[in-house]
Amino acid sequence: MLLTSHSYYLLFVFVLLQFMDIELGKIMNNFRLIKQLKYLRFVMFLLLVGNTSLLFAEVRLPNIFSDNMVLQQGIPVQIWGWANAGETVNVTFLNQKKSTITGKNGKWSLFLDELDYGGPFELVVNGEENTIIYSNVLVGEVWVSSGQSNMEWSLSLTENAQKEIQQSYYPRVRIFNVRKNAQSVPAENVAGTWNECEPAYTSGFSAVAYFFGTELYHNLNVPIGLIDASWGGSSIEPWIDINVLRAEDDFKPIIEEWEQCLQEYNSMDSMLQFVKEYVSSVYESNIAKRHPRANRTEIPTRITLPENRDCFSPPGGMYNGMISPIVPYKIKGVIWYQGESNVPRDHYQKLFPALIKNWRTQWELGEFPFFFAQLAPFGGNIWKENEAARLREAQFMTYRNVPNTGMAVTMDIGDVNDIHPRNKKEVGRRLALWALADTYNLKEIVKSGPLYKSMSIENNKIRINFDFAEGGLIEQNKGSGDFEIAGEDNVFVPATCEIKNDHVLISAKTIKKPIAVRYGWGNAAQPGLFNKEGLPASPFRTNQKN
Repeated sequence: MLLTSHSYYLLFVFVLLQFMDIELGKIMNNFRLIKQLKYLRFVMFLLLVGNTSLLFAEVRLPNIFSDNMVLQQGIPVQIWGWANAGETVNVTFLNQKKSTITGKNGKWSLFLDELDYGGPFELVVNGEENTIIYSNVLVGEVWVSSGQSNMEWSLSLTENAQKEIQQSYYPRVRIFNVRKNAQSVPAENVAGTWNECEPAYTSGFSAVAYFFGTELYHNLNVPIGLIDASWGGSSIEPWIDINVLRAEDDFKPIIEEWEQCLQEYNSMDSMLQFVKEYVSSVYESNIAKRHPRANRTEIPTRITLPENRDCFSPPGGMYNGMISPIVPYKIKGVIWYQGESNVPRDHYQKLFPALIKNWRTQWELGEFPFFFAQLAPFGGNIWKENEAARLREAQFMTYRNVPNTGMAVTMDIGDVNDIHPRNKKEVGRRLALWALADTYNLKEIVKSGPLYKSMSIENNKIRINFDFAEGGLIEQNKGSGDFEIAGEDNVFVPATCEIKNDHVLISAKTIKKPIAVRYGWGNAAQPGLFNKEGLPASPFRTNQKN
């Protein structure tokens, strides 16, 4: 609780009276004095509690504002916080001075005019009782990173970690880790602070976000701010505002499943002692099997009820605790790496676009860039056949159908024995290619490997056309069965691939009337089609029959 100088004085007197009531009265054995002291103490208590002008009166801002922060260039920047109702708040930055009056709810907000990149600067916030000075402030490009463990995965756990950490001195790149928090109602603040990019802080920061940000910095030469809000093991539902899920008929089963899950969990009272003493330890003993080489990235321990219903990741919970509180902070865009926890579940092809729309609506920045990493190959036995392939397809369809999105394909840099592949540097670089090409309009950048565009049947062959294959195609694993073809019975068989500059012809001797092709279709597939820039093709199928 924040107090003014007046309230500190009253609090001191209140405590002094409390002490005198207990000690001095006893020593003097004067019951009349004790009664008078109690009366004075009561009056002081009323002054402290009853007069709201003495409580919470100092102007304050959420933790997303701190020393070392980066403010977004090129757009009006919102500054907000809390103060006493009716209190005037002044914000000074460079040659701008803005003022506002705190509302009856104790909240205030104002906008700075568009800013040019640069710094370091000072941001000064004046209230009637106090002044806050934020130092070492930069103006540049601010990006949010989010998702589950492969986004959370720290620099200290990546390939060549020691070397990368030792070289991670970037004074004009700043990082902010949003502390994990899931709750049923939107939070007003997050725990965390901005830091300069240096080994003491980068070692525990998202490796993908770090490599993405430094790649931007090398190409743009402007300050970069990175805000990471990720949580290992999380599915997509907790990252979406629950009101969005409730408003769509397609998502009603998700809400109903959650409500039923709570009912079943609440009926387990008789098992609580068993849960405390046994279930947690057993679950944790299986983490190595379910999440190989998890190391220090946090995998939430859950009690999973029948049919994979998870009572510890409520819909909207992480949105409320980690995204909603930072939404007013102006950003350039978002990078996302998530999907493993949704592989065995339905609706991802609708949930993912819903998340993007939800975040864009809340940030009120239009269709800001949203780039994401496609699921890497993994050969563990935690998924049924082709489940991961279908989720990759949902990611690809999101790219196709949602404006200003981009997908970094990771099929060649995964580890089929590890759900957390260690080459996060290339993931970050590939996400940065999308930003550099689409957001920052660097024309020389090729942002993606081949992405399926269209098909046509040519006699007993199917022609596949690609985007991002203008320079030609390369097949590294010829004869490996990366391509499959099906006839009218929809049974796929291994196929032969003929490369024809920017397209391929697919055929099989046993298929005379082909109707469909699929490529890299499997949980652990590591297909070998690339463009001349060395970027891999995304898995695809030309029809969506199972």
